[in-house]
Amino acid sequence: MSALSQRIEPFRGLLYDSGVAGDIATLVAPPYDLIGEARQRELYQRSPFNIVRLELNREPDPYGAAASTLAEWLAIGALKRARTPAIYLYTQSFEIERRRLSRHGFIVRIRLEEFGRGRILPHERTFAAPKEDRLRLLTAIRTNTSPIFSLYSGEHPELDRLREQVSARAPLIDATDDLKIRNELRAIDFPAEIAVVQRALAAPRVLIADGHHRYETALNYRRERRSRENPPEERGFDYTMMTLVACDDPGLVILPTHRVARTLRADALAGFASRAREMFEVEEFGDRDAMRARLGAAGRGALGVALSGHDRLYILELKEGAAADAAMANLAPELRDLDVSLLHALVFERILSLSAAEIGKGGIVDYTVDAAGALDAVRDGRAAGAFLMNPPSIRDLERVTDAGATMPEKSTYFYPKLLTGLVMNPLDD
Repeated sequence: MSALSQRIEPFRGLLYDSGVAGDIATLVAPPYDLIGEARQRELYQRSPFNIVRLELNREPDPYGAAASTLAEWLAIGALKRARTPAIYLYTQSFEIERRRLSRHGFIVRIRLEEFGRGRILPHERTFAAPKEDRLRLLTAIRTNTSPIFSLYSGEHPELDRLREQVSARAPLIDATDDLKIRNELRAIDFPAEIAVVQRALAAPRVLIADGHHRYETALNYRRERRSRENPPEERGFDYTMMTLVACDDPGLVILPTHRVARTLRADALAGFASRAREMFEVEEFGDRDAMRARLGAAGRGALGVALSGHDRLYILELKEGAAADAAMANLAPELRDLDVSLLHALVFERILSLSAAEIGKGGIVDYTVDAAGALDAVRDGRAAGAFLMNPPSIRDLERVTDAGATMPEKSTYFYPKLLTGLVMNPLDD
Protein backbone atom coordinates (compact mmCIF):
# COMPACT_ATOMS: atom_id res chain seq x y z
CA MET A 1 0.00 0.00 0.00
CA SER A 2 1.35 3.41 -0.93
CA ALA A 3 2.45 5.73 1.85
CA LEU A 4 1.14 8.62 -0.26
CA SER A 5 -2.63 8.55 -0.18
CA GLN A 6 -4.01 12.03 0.49
CA ARG A 7 -4.30 15.18 -1.55
CA ILE A 8 -2.10 17.06 0.94
CA GLU A 9 1.00 15.29 2.24
CA PRO A 10 3.89 16.35 4.50
CA PHE A 11 7.43 15.81 3.26
CA ARG A 12 10.94 15.41 4.56
CA GLY A 13 12.24 18.70 3.33
CA LEU A 14 15.77 19.52 2.28
CA LEU A 15 17.02 22.37 4.47
CA TYR A 16 20.30 24.24 4.66
CA ASP A 17 22.57 23.45 7.60
CA SER A 18 23.80 26.89 8.68
CA GLY A 19 26.82 25.29 10.39
CA VAL A 20 28.08 24.23 6.96
CA ALA A 21 26.46 26.62 4.49
CA GLY A 22 26.34 29.80 6.59
CA ASP A 23 23.67 32.41 7.26
CA ILE A 24 20.38 31.55 5.53
CA ALA A 25 20.03 35.15 4.35
CA THR A 26 23.07 34.60 2.08
CA LEU A 27 21.66 31.36 0.67
CA VAL A 28 18.16 32.23 -0.51
CA ALA A 29 17.13 34.00 -3.71
CA PRO A 30 14.09 35.50 -5.42
CA PRO A 31 12.19 33.39 -7.98
CA TYR A 32 14.22 32.48 -11.06
CA ASP A 33 12.19 34.68 -13.40
CA LEU A 34 13.19 37.78 -11.40
CA ILE A 35 16.92 37.04 -11.67
CA GLY A 36 18.73 38.86 -14.47
CA GLU A 37 22.41 38.52 -15.29
CA ALA A 38 23.54 41.18 -12.80
CA ARG A 39 21.46 39.66 -10.01
CA GLN A 40 22.74 36.21 -10.87
CA ARG A 41 26.35 37.40 -10.56
CA GLU A 42 25.63 39.05 -7.23
CA LEU A 43 24.00 35.90 -5.82
CA TYR A 44 26.93 33.79 -7.00
CA GLN A 45 29.30 36.10 -5.17
CA ARG A 46 27.17 36.14 -2.03
CA SER A 47 27.79 32.49 -1.17
CA PRO A 48 29.15 29.31 -2.78
CA PHE A 49 25.96 27.67 -1.48
CA ASN A 50 23.42 30.17 -2.77
CA ILE A 51 20.37 28.45 -4.23
CA VAL A 52 20.87 30.27 -7.54
CA ARG A 53 23.50 27.62 -8.37
CA LEU A 54 20.67 25.11 -8.53
CA GLU A 55 17.83 27.30 -9.70
CA LEU A 56 19.66 29.28 -12.41
CA ASN A 57 23.14 27.86 -12.91
CA ARG A 58 25.44 29.83 -15.24
CA GLU A 59 27.65 26.96 -16.46
CA PRO A 60 27.53 25.93 -20.16
CA ASP A 61 25.41 22.92 -19.12
CA PRO A 62 23.29 24.54 -16.40
CA TYR A 63 21.19 21.45 -15.75
CA GLY A 64 24.06 18.99 -15.40
CA ALA A 65 25.95 21.50 -13.26
CA ALA A 66 22.91 21.96 -11.01
CA ALA A 67 22.64 18.19 -10.51
CA SER A 68 26.36 17.91 -9.65
CA THR A 69 26.11 20.87 -7.25
CA LEU A 70 23.12 19.37 -5.47
CA ALA A 71 24.92 16.04 -5.06
CA GLU A 72 27.98 17.83 -3.67
CA TRP A 73 25.96 19.86 -1.16
CA LEU A 74 24.24 16.72 0.07
CA ALA A 75 27.56 14.89 0.37
CA ILE A 76 29.19 17.59 2.51
CA GLY A 77 26.07 18.27 4.58
CA ALA A 78 25.30 21.78 3.36
CA LEU A 79 21.80 20.45 2.70
CA LYS A 80 20.18 17.88 4.96
CA ARG A 81 16.88 16.00 4.92
CA ALA A 82 14.52 16.73 7.79
CA ARG A 83 14.23 13.76 10.13
CA THR A 84 10.44 13.68 10.07
CA PRO A 85 7.85 14.60 7.43
CA ALA A 86 6.37 18.04 7.99
CA ILE A 87 4.16 20.74 6.60
CA TYR A 88 5.70 24.18 6.99
CA LEU A 89 4.02 27.42 8.03
CA TYR A 90 5.61 30.22 6.00
CA THR A 91 5.07 33.77 7.27
CA GLN A 92 6.19 36.91 5.42
CA SER A 93 6.02 40.27 7.20
CA PHE A 94 6.46 43.41 5.12
CA GLU A 95 5.59 47.06 4.67
CA ILE A 96 3.82 48.47 1.65
CA GLU A 97 2.11 51.83 1.14
CA ARG A 98 2.83 52.67 4.80
CA ARG A 99 1.00 49.55 5.97
CA ARG A 100 2.61 46.74 7.94
CA LEU A 101 1.22 43.38 6.84
CA SER A 102 1.84 39.66 7.33
CA ARG A 103 0.88 36.83 4.99
CA HIS A 104 0.73 33.18 6.06
CA GLY A 105 0.89 30.07 3.91
CA PHE A 106 1.25 26.32 4.36
CA ILE A 107 4.06 24.69 2.37
CA VAL A 108 2.85 21.21 1.47
CA ARG A 109 3.13 18.46 -1.07
CA ILE A 110 -0.07 18.53 -3.12
CA ARG A 111 -1.19 15.80 -5.48
CA LEU A 112 -0.91 16.95 -9.08
CA GLU A 113 -4.17 17.22 -11.00
CA GLU A 114 -4.92 18.17 -14.59
CA PHE A 115 -6.61 21.53 -14.94
CA GLY A 116 -9.64 19.92 -16.55
CA ARG A 117 -10.73 18.44 -13.22
CA GLY A 118 -11.45 21.93 -11.96
CA ARG A 119 -9.84 21.58 -8.51
CA ILE A 120 -6.47 23.20 -9.31
CA LEU A 121 -6.89 26.10 -11.69
CA PRO A 122 -4.62 28.54 -13.54
CA HIS A 123 -5.49 32.17 -14.08
CA GLU A 124 -2.76 33.10 -16.59
CA ARG A 125 -1.51 31.73 -19.87
CA THR A 126 2.09 30.50 -20.07
CA PHE A 127 5.07 30.63 -22.42
CA ALA A 128 6.67 27.52 -23.94
CA ALA A 129 10.35 28.43 -23.37
CA PRO A 130 10.21 28.72 -19.55
CA LYS A 131 8.39 25.38 -19.31
CA GLU A 132 11.06 23.67 -21.39
CA ASP A 133 13.79 25.20 -19.22
CA ARG A 134 12.11 24.21 -15.93
CA LEU A 135 11.45 20.67 -17.21
CA ARG A 136 15.10 20.17 -18.07
CA LEU A 137 16.09 21.39 -14.61
CA LEU A 138 13.52 19.21 -12.83
CA THR A 139 14.60 16.18 -14.84
CA ALA A 140 18.22 16.80 -13.83
CA ILE A 141 17.82 17.44 -10.09
CA ARG A 142 14.50 15.67 -9.31
CA THR A 143 13.80 18.24 -6.62
CA ASN A 144 11.38 21.12 -6.23
CA THR A 145 13.63 24.02 -5.26
CA SER A 146 10.86 26.63 -4.97
CA PRO A 147 7.18 26.33 -4.03
CA ILE A 148 4.31 27.24 -6.32
CA PHE A 149 2.20 30.00 -4.76
CA SER A 150 -1.53 29.21 -4.68
CA LEU A 151 -4.74 30.34 -2.98
CA TYR A 152 -7.34 28.13 -1.35
CA SER A 153 -10.99 29.04 -1.07
CA GLY A 154 -13.54 28.77 1.71
CA GLU A 155 -13.65 29.28 5.47
CA HIS A 156 -11.63 26.90 7.65
CA PRO A 157 -11.84 27.79 11.37
CA GLU A 158 -9.87 24.73 12.47
CA LEU A 159 -7.05 25.61 10.11
CA ASP A 160 -7.11 29.25 11.23
CA ARG A 161 -6.74 28.17 14.86
CA LEU A 162 -3.81 25.92 13.97
CA ARG A 163 -2.09 28.77 12.15
CA GLU A 164 -2.41 31.00 15.20
CA GLN A 165 -1.02 28.28 17.49
CA VAL A 166 1.95 27.49 15.27
CA SER A 167 2.71 31.20 14.72
CA ALA A 168 3.35 31.54 18.46
CA ARG A 169 6.20 29.03 18.31
CA ALA A 170 9.86 29.88 17.72
CA PRO A 171 10.68 29.77 13.99
CA LEU A 172 12.91 27.14 12.45
CA ILE A 173 14.17 29.79 10.01
CA ASP A 174 14.02 33.57 10.43
CA ALA A 175 15.58 35.55 7.58
CA THR A 176 15.20 39.14 6.40
CA ASP A 177 15.77 39.43 2.66
CA ASP A 178 17.09 42.24 0.47
CA LEU A 179 13.67 43.92 0.34
CA LYS A 180 13.50 44.03 4.16
CA ILE A 181 10.83 41.33 4.16
CA ARG A 182 10.96 39.03 7.15
CA ASN A 183 10.60 35.36 6.20
CA GLU A 184 9.82 32.84 8.94
CA LEU A 185 9.47 29.08 8.58
CA ARG A 186 7.93 26.82 11.23
CA ALA A 187 7.64 23.05 10.98
CA ILE A 188 4.30 21.35 11.63
CA ASP A 189 5.32 17.77 12.28
CA PHE A 190 2.85 16.53 14.92
CA PRO A 191 0.56 13.98 13.21
CA ALA A 192 -2.59 15.48 14.72
CA GLU A 193 -1.69 18.95 13.40
CA ILE A 194 -0.78 17.57 9.96
CA ALA A 195 -4.19 15.90 9.92
CA VAL A 196 -5.88 19.28 10.49
CA VAL A 197 -4.25 20.65 7.34
CA GLN A 198 -5.08 17.51 5.37
CA ARG A 199 -8.75 17.61 6.36
CA ALA A 200 -9.17 21.32 5.74
CA LEU A 201 -7.49 21.34 2.32
CA ALA A 202 -8.73 17.99 0.98
CA ALA A 203 -11.57 19.53 -1.01
CA PRO A 204 -11.19 23.30 -1.60
CA ARG A 205 -10.51 24.69 -5.03
CA VAL A 206 -6.90 25.83 -5.43
CA LEU A 207 -6.08 28.82 -7.63
CA ILE A 208 -2.50 29.12 -8.86
CA ALA A 209 -1.36 32.66 -8.09
CA ASP A 210 2.32 32.47 -9.09
CA GLY A 211 4.20 29.56 -10.62
CA HIS A 212 2.06 28.52 -13.58
CA HIS A 213 5.10 27.44 -15.58
CA ARG A 214 6.39 25.29 -12.73
CA TYR A 215 3.01 23.64 -12.17
CA GLU A 216 2.65 22.76 -15.85
CA THR A 217 6.24 21.54 -15.76
CA ALA A 218 5.40 19.28 -12.80
CA LEU A 219 2.51 17.83 -14.80
CA ASN A 220 4.77 17.18 -17.78
CA TYR A 221 7.42 15.60 -15.55
CA ARG A 222 4.84 13.31 -13.96
CA ARG A 223 3.58 12.22 -17.39
CA GLU A 224 7.11 11.38 -18.49
CA ARG A 225 7.97 9.42 -15.32
CA ARG A 226 4.68 7.52 -15.33
CA SER A 227 4.95 6.59 -19.00
CA ARG A 228 8.46 5.26 -18.41
CA GLU A 229 8.12 3.63 -14.99
CA ASN A 230 4.37 2.98 -14.65
CA PRO A 231 4.38 2.39 -10.88
CA PRO A 232 1.13 0.99 -9.41
CA GLU A 233 1.22 3.33 -6.42
CA GLU A 234 1.61 7.08 -6.08
CA ARG A 235 5.17 8.35 -5.96
CA GLY A 236 6.83 11.59 -4.97
CA PHE A 237 6.70 12.86 -8.56
CA ASP A 238 2.89 12.64 -8.46
CA TYR A 239 3.06 15.62 -6.08
CA THR A 240 4.62 19.06 -6.17
CA MET A 241 5.63 21.57 -3.50
CA MET A 242 3.12 24.37 -3.04
CA THR A 243 2.52 27.24 -0.62
CA LEU A 244 -1.20 27.52 0.07
CA VAL A 245 -2.57 30.89 1.26
CA ALA A 246 -6.19 31.67 2.14
CA CYS A 247 -8.02 33.81 -0.41
CA ASP A 248 -9.07 36.13 2.42
CA ASP A 249 -5.63 36.42 4.03
CA PRO A 250 -5.28 40.10 5.06
CA GLY A 251 -1.70 40.11 3.81
CA LEU A 252 -2.60 39.31 0.19
CA VAL A 253 -1.34 42.12 -2.05
CA ILE A 254 -1.53 42.26 -5.84
CA LEU A 255 0.56 44.85 -7.67
CA PRO A 256 -0.08 45.87 -11.28
CA THR A 257 2.23 44.35 -13.88
CA HIS A 258 2.95 47.08 -16.41
CA ARG A 259 4.08 46.43 -19.99
CA VAL A 260 7.13 47.91 -21.70
CA ALA A 261 7.32 47.46 -25.48
CA ARG A 262 10.87 47.39 -26.81
CA THR A 263 9.80 48.14 -30.39
CA LEU A 264 6.59 49.29 -32.06
CA ARG A 265 5.76 49.98 -35.70
CA ALA A 266 6.46 53.58 -36.70
CA ASP A 267 3.08 54.06 -38.40
CA ALA A 268 1.26 52.71 -35.34
CA LEU A 269 3.14 55.12 -33.08
CA ALA A 270 2.40 58.08 -35.34
CA GLY A 271 -1.33 57.42 -35.51
CA PHE A 272 -1.83 56.27 -31.94
CA ALA A 273 -3.82 59.17 -30.49
CA SER A 274 -6.33 59.39 -33.32
CA ARG A 275 -6.89 55.64 -33.44
CA ALA A 276 -7.19 55.41 -29.66
CA ARG A 277 -10.04 57.95 -29.71
CA GLU A 278 -12.15 55.52 -31.72
CA MET A 279 -12.57 53.32 -28.65
CA PHE A 280 -11.31 55.36 -25.68
CA GLU A 281 -11.78 58.72 -24.06
CA VAL A 282 -8.24 60.10 -24.27
CA GLU A 283 -6.85 62.56 -21.73
CA GLU A 284 -3.41 64.09 -22.30
CA PHE A 285 -0.81 65.04 -19.69
CA GLY A 286 2.52 66.81 -19.74
CA ASP A 287 3.46 65.68 -16.23
CA ARG A 288 4.04 62.04 -15.34
CA ASP A 289 3.05 62.44 -11.69
CA ALA A 290 -0.27 63.96 -12.71
CA MET A 291 -0.85 61.14 -15.19
CA ARG A 292 -0.12 58.46 -12.58
CA ALA A 293 -2.35 60.15 -10.01
CA ARG A 294 -5.17 60.31 -12.55
CA LEU A 295 -4.67 56.62 -13.39
CA GLY A 296 -4.99 55.63 -9.75
CA ALA A 297 -8.08 57.79 -9.27
CA ALA A 298 -9.73 56.46 -12.43
CA GLY A 299 -9.55 52.88 -11.23
CA ARG A 300 -10.95 50.05 -13.33
CA GLY A 301 -11.03 50.53 -17.09
CA ALA A 302 -8.20 53.08 -17.32
CA LEU A 303 -4.77 52.69 -18.89
CA GLY A 304 -1.71 54.97 -18.80
CA VAL A 305 0.41 55.22 -21.96
CA ALA A 306 3.78 56.78 -22.80
CA LEU A 307 5.14 56.49 -26.33
CA SER A 308 8.45 57.23 -27.98
CA GLY A 309 8.30 60.43 -30.04
CA HIS A 310 5.22 61.71 -28.20
CA ASP A 311 5.64 64.73 -25.94
CA ARG A 312 2.35 63.96 -24.15
CA LEU A 313 1.31 61.13 -21.85
CA TYR A 314 -2.13 59.58 -22.17
CA ILE A 315 -4.89 58.18 -19.97
CA LEU A 316 -7.29 55.95 -21.90
CA GLU A 317 -10.77 55.17 -20.57
CA LEU A 318 -12.98 52.81 -22.51
CA LYS A 319 -16.01 54.23 -24.32
CA GLU A 320 -19.29 52.41 -24.46
CA GLY A 321 -19.67 51.24 -28.03
CA ALA A 322 -19.87 48.47 -30.60
CA ALA A 323 -16.28 48.91 -31.80
CA ALA A 324 -14.81 47.79 -28.51
CA ASP A 325 -17.41 45.05 -28.04
CA ALA A 326 -16.68 43.62 -31.47
CA ALA A 327 -12.93 43.69 -30.86
CA MET A 328 -13.34 41.57 -27.73
CA ALA A 329 -16.14 39.32 -28.93
CA ASN A 330 -13.86 36.27 -28.78
CA LEU A 331 -13.13 36.82 -25.07
CA ALA A 332 -15.11 35.31 -22.22
CA PRO A 333 -17.44 37.89 -20.59
CA GLU A 334 -15.41 37.65 -17.37
CA LEU A 335 -12.32 38.85 -19.25
CA ARG A 336 -13.76 41.76 -21.20
CA ASP A 337 -13.74 44.33 -18.41
CA LEU A 338 -10.24 43.53 -17.13
CA ASP A 339 -7.67 46.25 -17.71
CA VAL A 340 -5.15 43.71 -19.02
CA SER A 341 -7.70 42.55 -21.61
CA LEU A 342 -8.36 46.12 -22.73
CA LEU A 343 -4.64 46.60 -23.14
CA HIS A 344 -3.96 43.43 -25.09
CA ALA A 345 -7.12 43.19 -27.21
CA LEU A 346 -7.68 46.86 -27.98
CA VAL A 347 -4.43 48.78 -27.54
CA PHE A 348 -1.90 46.17 -28.62
CA GLU A 349 -3.87 44.30 -31.29
CA ARG A 350 -6.24 46.92 -32.71
CA ILE A 351 -4.33 50.17 -32.30
CA LEU A 352 -0.66 49.13 -32.39
CA SER A 353 -1.01 45.98 -34.57
CA LEU A 354 0.93 43.92 -32.03
CA SER A 355 -0.53 40.43 -32.00
CA ALA A 356 -0.73 37.96 -29.15
CA ALA A 357 1.39 35.55 -31.21
CA GLU A 358 4.18 38.12 -31.53
CA ILE A 359 4.07 38.84 -27.80
CA GLY A 360 4.05 35.14 -27.00
CA LYS A 361 7.31 34.57 -28.83
CA GLY A 362 9.06 36.85 -26.32
CA GLY A 363 11.58 39.62 -26.86
CA ILE A 364 9.08 42.37 -27.69
CA VAL A 365 7.25 43.09 -24.43
CA ASP A 366 8.81 43.19 -20.95
CA TYR A 367 6.91 43.14 -17.66
CA THR A 368 7.56 45.26 -14.58
CA VAL A 369 5.90 46.49 -11.39
CA ASP A 370 8.05 49.63 -11.53
CA ALA A 371 5.87 52.28 -13.17
CA ALA A 372 8.52 55.00 -12.89
CA GLY A 373 11.12 52.71 -14.45
CA ALA A 374 8.78 51.91 -17.33
CA LEU A 375 8.26 55.62 -18.04
CA ASP A 376 12.00 56.24 -17.74
CA ALA A 377 12.70 53.58 -20.37
CA VAL A 378 10.56 55.47 -22.90
CA ARG A 379 11.91 58.86 -21.93
CA ASP A 380 15.53 57.67 -22.24
CA GLY A 381 14.98 55.98 -25.60
CA ARG A 382 15.35 52.42 -24.30
CA ALA A 383 11.76 51.45 -25.14
CA ALA A 384 9.08 52.39 -27.63
CA GLY A 385 6.16 52.37 -25.23
CA ALA A 386 5.13 52.00 -21.59
CA PHE A 387 1.63 50.84 -20.65
CA LEU A 388 0.51 51.25 -17.04
CA MET A 389 -2.44 49.58 -15.33
CA ASN A 390 -4.17 49.31 -11.99
CA PRO A 391 -4.02 45.86 -10.36
CA PRO A 392 -6.79 43.25 -10.62
CA SER A 393 -8.51 42.02 -7.47
CA ILE A 394 -8.69 38.55 -5.97
CA ARG A 395 -12.34 38.51 -6.98
CA ASP A 396 -11.29 39.18 -10.61
CA LEU A 397 -9.08 36.11 -10.52
CA GLU A 398 -11.84 33.98 -9.03
CA ARG A 399 -14.39 35.10 -11.63
CA VAL A 400 -12.00 34.33 -14.49
CA THR A 401 -10.96 30.90 -13.24
CA ASP A 402 -14.52 29.91 -12.27
CA ALA A 403 -15.48 30.61 -15.89
CA GLY A 404 -12.68 28.35 -17.14
CA ALA A 405 -10.86 31.28 -18.73
CA THR A 406 -7.29 32.57 -18.34
CA MET A 407 -5.81 36.05 -18.32
CA PRO A 408 -2.93 37.08 -20.59
CA GLU A 409 0.56 36.21 -19.41
CA LYS A 410 1.91 38.18 -16.44
CA SER A 411 -1.44 39.69 -15.50
CA THR A 412 -0.78 39.64 -11.76
CA TYR A 413 2.14 40.25 -9.43
CA PHE A 414 1.57 38.97 -5.92
CA TYR A 415 3.75 40.78 -3.41
CA PRO A 416 5.94 39.72 -1.81
CA LYS A 417 7.33 36.85 -3.85
CA LEU A 418 8.08 33.57 -2.11
CA LEU A 419 11.77 33.06 -1.41
CA THR A 420 13.58 30.20 -3.12
CA GLY A 421 15.77 28.00 -0.94
CA LEU A 422 14.03 28.02 2.43
CA VAL A 423 12.99 24.38 1.99
CA MET A 424 13.14 21.96 -0.95
CA ASN A 425 11.14 18.88 -1.86
CA PRO A 426 12.98 15.81 -3.22
CA LEU A 427 10.73 13.91 -5.62
CA ASP A 428 12.37 10.49 -5.16
CA ASP A 429 11.38 9.29 -1.70
